[in-house]
Amino acid sequence: MVGFSLGFDGGIDDGAFPGDNRCSPDNGSIPRDSGRSVDDGSSPNHGSHSLSGAILKAQERGEAAVIVDIKPVSPRDGDLIGNRDPAELARSLERAGACALSVVTEPRHFGGSIRTLAEVVRAVSLPVLRKDFISGLDQIDESRKAGASSVLLILATIPASLVSPLYQRCRELGLEAVVEIHNRTEFDRAMALSPAPAIIGINNRDILNLEKDGGSVLLTEELAPLVPDSVVVISESSLTTPDDIARAIRAGADAVLIGTAILKSDDPTARLAVLSQAARMACRENNPLTRLPGVGRP
Repeated sequence: MVGFSLGFDGGIDDGAFPGDNRCSPDNGSIPRDSGRSVDDGSSPNHGSHSLSGAILKAQERGEAAVIVDIKPVSPRDGDLIGNRDPAELARSLERAGACALSVVTEPRHFGGSIRTLAEVVRAVSLPVLRKDFISGLDQIDESRKAGASSVLLILATIPASLVSPLYQRCRELGLEAVVEIHNRTEFDRAMALSPAPAIIGINNRDILNLEKDGGSVLLTEELAPLVPDSVVVISESSLTTPDDIARAIRAGADAVLIGTAILKSDDPTARLAVLSQAARMACRENNPLTRLPGVGRP
């Protein structure tokens, strides 16, 4: 384990938390005109800003459900954004066919900020997922204010006693919670939530090692078939080749979340097109009708 220790119930000890990210001065505040906000009366969990809805609509059209992860820095691979403007990058990825975007806001290890999240939300019409080490209700609130349509809840890093309050706060604010798992035990914890999550994320890498491990799509192949057909599955991380994408979708993933493989490319939009084509072909092979009764995962 790198950089922090585990608490007694499987969460991260407060004193070693890798990125408590509550609009601190070095993390940037939310721009005043940041678009969808807590006070504007909109609900990003409906219509065009529903992450699960965008994924299933892409499937209905036989299109690729590829979520592009805007992550400024990778502890494993270094600087991923360089001098590129995140908002302009987001616009180009939307034009290139991304189903949705995610934005990493953790500052210490991943170079993110809540300001970048708000700027990306303003730049695109796609659903935007906030990725961070969420540990408090105020982070859920600021996610909504920044315009995120969904929030990542990483079971490996959240103390057991906090999972349900964070999950319920997302529901109260109209945010979809993407409940991230990395093993069978976390899958069981995720499915014990009430009501059951709309979206499960399977992280093929170990977030407790800051994703410095190699990871493998084998984890998606192991866990995706366990997920009920009514729940959307996203395969995350360690997806670098068209074969990785195809394997994840054939295993039962409804979408793939890809960051490094796209952002490291000299031409991110061209790389997105290549990986999207692999996803599209795998979707059509699987013939995924929307979640109809009796239509199960492999």
